[in-house]
Amino acid sequence: MPDIGYVCLSDLHLGAANSTLTNLGPDGTHAPGPAPLLVAVLTGLRHLFEQLGTAPPTLVMHGDLFELALTTTETAADTFGHFVTEAWGGHARALFAPEVLFVPGNHDHHLWEIARQRQYEAEIHDQSRPVGHMRHVTSMKPGDADNAATEPFIGDFARRALAGIDEGQSPTFRVLYPNLGLVDEAGERAVVVTHGHYLEPMYRAMTHLHNVVTPDRPPRLNITQLEADNWAWIDFFWSTMGRSGEGESAGGDNAIPVLYELLQSQDSMNAIVDRVIDDLRPRTRSLVRGAQRMMLRRAGREVAAAVARRERHHAGVLSPEATTGLINYLAGPVHGQLLHDFGRIPTRVDLVFGHTHKPFAARRHPVGYPGPVVAHNTGGWVVDAVEPEPMKGASITLVGADLEVVDLSIYRQETDPARYRVKVTPVSDAPDEDTPLRAALLAAIDPDAEPWAAIARSAAETVAERQRQLDERIRAGTIAVRTEPPIGPRGW
Repeated sequence: MPDIGYVCLSDLHLGAANSTLTNLGPDGTHAPGPAPLLVAVLTGLRHLFEQLGTAPPTLVMHGDLFELALTTTETAADTFGHFVTEAWGGHARALFAPEVLFVPGNHDHHLWEIARQRQYEAEIHDQSRPVGHMRHVTSMKPGDADNAATEPFIGDFARRALAGIDEGQSPTFRVLYPNLGLVDEAGERAVVVTHGHYLEPMYRAMTHLHNVVTPDRPPRLNITQLEADNWAWIDFFWSTMGRSGEGESAGGDNAIPVLYELLQSQDSMNAIVDRVIDDLRPRTRSLVRGAQRMMLRRAGREVAAAVARRERHHAGVLSPEATTGLINYLAGPVHGQLLHDFGRIPTRVDLVFGHTHKPFAARRHPVGYPGPVVAHNTGGWVVDAVEPEPMKGASITLVGADLEVVDLSIYRQETDPARYRVKVTPVSDAPDEDTPLRAALLAAIDPDAEPWAAIARSAAETVAERQRQLDERIRAGTIAVRTEPPIGPRGW
């Protein structure tokens, strides 16, 4: 039987109210214990590994593991603790290998900030070497000595979760950012793992501004320049600002999570814009001021709609902008880092990424590679719309010991609960490869048998419940925006 060497997971958003892996009560507030879908999925993976007789594979968590933008740190950490307990505790054998490879994303970018500060502190205390610049990126190589001191505090949370249970199995975390590279001994095959936020123009905004201000800048951007330009913007907006205030995200005094959810509804966006304009403009019956308010509302609604139109809301698996971003990211930063860290571009390259919450696998053709790059998107475990979005769902990418890559779809958001199924998915624009790992997975996974049918049932129930809860929060928030007293300068 072929071995599974790596399991790639992204966009769990642990702790978020819209995550299917956060345990919530019927009222949408954080509840004790692990989420049913979390238990079902890890039970299924344990069953699969036992069937295949594979050793515990290395877990690769490539971004948005923690939700640090839309919930409190303690809620995210508590949910993460349940994940750790289910994966490494309470069983004769841990589900995954003791070292986890962690590639932060935009929603947990601050964990990279903590890691690189710890790395810099270690360099400061090392009297045998000069103190240099704080690094913006790591090497792609998991075993690179310079990556050794980059564990963030998630390792501390893991040890806390397993205290008194299976402390000997507590995992450690090696952080690589923003790209992880797995290359075989011959240098012929590679799997590059990243989160994927740099595919979207929003996260390259400071680079665009820099290029406008300094047009003579070299056009072929490397990975260090990209992160150096944008790290502060990403960290502030997606990992820091959302944690201002106190209390649970669904019921505390932090307005950011509420605003994020209201932006999912056009009616709610319009109510917010109207409220802001009314608070900014003096209330008067003057026809001129009335016309000004109408113009401001129209402009404000257009701006709000543009802000809300992010990549994950595009009708296809990737928007034209993100498709271009993917090609350019491979041809520029990834190509340059592969050459720098490994000395060559392998013959076969697979890219595994997440971020968009829309799983797919398809070929792409960036310049500088001997052949096409197969892009695998691992989807996302969140529900951010009140109606099913069939393009969205959760997938797990399995990487064989020989770096063969196979995608396992856990669920898609379906309109009919009976259509939820766990299945091995193909590359969309290429014939199925008759490879050992794919064949073994197809033989081992019967969607109609347990534990796979139990995962599908749990996913259908959880998605429907998250949609109901989100609808209730949006309705309540919209009513509050329209009816509560003014909160602008006159309300101070």
